[in-house]
Amino acid sequence: MAHMTRRGAILGTAAAAGTLGLGAAGFSAWNHEAQAQASRRTLIERRESQYNTIYVVRQGTVVTMMFGVNEQLFSESAYDTADPGRLVFQYTQMMMAGLAYPAQPRSILEIGLGGGRMASYIRDEMSDATLTCVELDPAVIELAREHFALREDSRLRVVQGDGRIHLDRNRDTYDMIKLDAYRGTFVPFHLTTREFYQLCRRRLRTGGCITQNIAPDTLLYDAAIATMKDVFANVDEYWTGSTLGTSSVIAVAYDGPRKTVQQLATAAQALQTRYSFRHALPDIVARRREQPLPTGGRVLTDDFAPVESLRAIERNNARRQ
Repeated sequence: MAHMTRRGAILGTAAAAGTLGLGAAGFSAWNHEAQAQASRRTLIERRESQYNTIYVVRQGTVVTMMFGVNEQLFSESAYDTADPGRLVFQYTQMMMAGLAYPAQPRSILEIGLGGGRMASYIRDEMSDATLTCVELDPAVIELAREHFALREDSRLRVVQGDGRIHLDRNRDTYDMIKLDAYRGTFVPFHLTTREFYQLCRRRLRTGGCITQNIAPDTLLYDAAIATMKDVFANVDEYWTGSTLGTSSVIAVAYDGPRKTVQQLATAAQALQTRYSFRHALPDIVARRREQPLPTGGRVLTDDFAPVESLRAIERNNARRQ
C-alpha cells in the first residue's frame, strides 16, 4: 500500500531511498507527505531474511519496523521509547475490541508478531492473561527482542513457525485468536480460506472470537468477509481512519447471537474497571460499524488461488479494449 494504511506511514521517494540505501529508482512518484516523513527518519538496522527485507527506523522517540516489498516500505510495528505503554498505530488499538467478546479473555493466540507491541500491551495490562505468539520469520523475532522491548516470560511465549501449521499441530484452545500476518498489502492466502477459519473455530473456546486486521482497499476484501461469514455466525467490523484518508478494518468473528451495543458496552466497561487499560476499551467497542457488511464476495477455499481470478479479470479486460 503506497500510502498510510493499516500499518502506518510508508517511506518512499528519493529522500527515503538515500536514508535507507534503497536506490532512488521507483520512488520518484511518491507523495510529498511521504517524502517529508521519510526525511525525518533514521535507519537503525537493515536485515535480509528468508522472507523479508526488514528495516528498523527511528523518528523522534518512535522506533518502527518496516518490510520492503517491491520497492515499497510497509510499517509493521511501532514502539514509543518515551511511552512504552502506548499503542502507536490506531489499528493496534482497535484490535483490542476482540477482548470484549469472550466471557473471560485469558488465553490468546497471536499469529503475526511484528514488534510484539500488541502482545506486550495485553500481557502488561492484563495480569491474568497468557499469550502465545506465532511468527514465521525468525529475524522478525530477533529484531522485536532487540529494538521493541519484547520480553518473553511465563505469560508471553513466542513460537517461530507458520501460524496455520501451529494451529493444526497443537490442540490448545483460546478465548481469542488475533490474526495480523501480512506480506505487503496482502494476508498470506492460506490464512484467509474457509478451511483455515474452520481450523480457528475448532481452536476457540466456547464464546471465543477471532480478530483479524483486513485491508479494505484490496480486491479480496469482500472475499475475506464472505469467507469469515461462511464459517462464523457473526462478523463485526471496526473501521479506523488515517491521515492520508484510508482505513483499516478490524473484523471480529464469533458464533452465537450477535452482540448488542449494550452487551459490548457492559463487557468493555467491566474489563476497563478491572484492568484500567491505557486505551479505554469502552471507547474502542463504541466504534463498531453498524452498516451492512459487503455481500457478493467469493468464499475462498484452499483449492482456489485468487491470483487465478485476478488474471482472468485482467485477460477479460484486455479483450474488451
